[in-house]
Amino acid sequence: MNGLFPILLCLFALAFAPVRAHAESPAEKLLDETTQFIFFSVLEGLYETGLSEGDVAQILMKKEGQTYFHFIYACPVCNATVCALQAYQARPDRFYGVKLTISTFGLGLDKQSKEMLHDEDPVQRLQAINELVNRWMAARMKKLRLTDEERSSLLVKLEEKRKEGMRALESFQRKEHGPNFGVAEAAPAYVGLEECAVCNAAVGKPMKMPKQGAR
Repeated sequence: MNGLFPILLCLFALAFAPVRAHAESPAEKLLDETTQFIFFSVLEGLYETGLSEGDVAQILMKKEGQTYFHFIYACPVCNATVCALQAYQARPDRFYGVKLTISTFGLGLDKQSKEMLHDEDPVQRLQAINELVNRWMAARMKKLRLTDEERSSLLVKLEEKRKEGMRALESFQRKEHGPNFGVAEAAPAYVGLEECAVCNAAVGKPMKMPKQGAR
């Protein structure tokens, strides 16, 4: 019994010891499981499509006194997409061990997408971005072979992120962050628009076009 008592004591202590929670990394605070899904969908899509440096720079357009032109500041869907674009933009000039000077897999954007992305009209550019992100998100869902339940759960979480982005857009439209930081500064391409093109793409929705005469 003397030898058994310490073992029983240890088992008792383990049984009633508090369970240590998973330590959350700083990155997880920035990008949770849902926004990581967006990040990896976009990053994988960029590589598989093979966007050029010019195309990425066009999507990440930024003008003086403004945030990224095609994205909504503080929108979780937009932020994850921007992070993926930045990661792709910072990739090495060439793949290690490959003689050819290549750093991506795809052949580039199709003609129509490229023309829309480089159009002078920001609505056309947003539509191109919406279609690309929509395609990349759908492709990752398919590759993961999600069950109906998993897919439904993910779409619910993505819709929650979409609503966060919509609230951010509405907040900037009302200039709740001050007269010098309204929609024209925090979401420049969204002046006159009601919905986030990137957020809609995350849940498989097309971009909502502006009302006639709104722009």
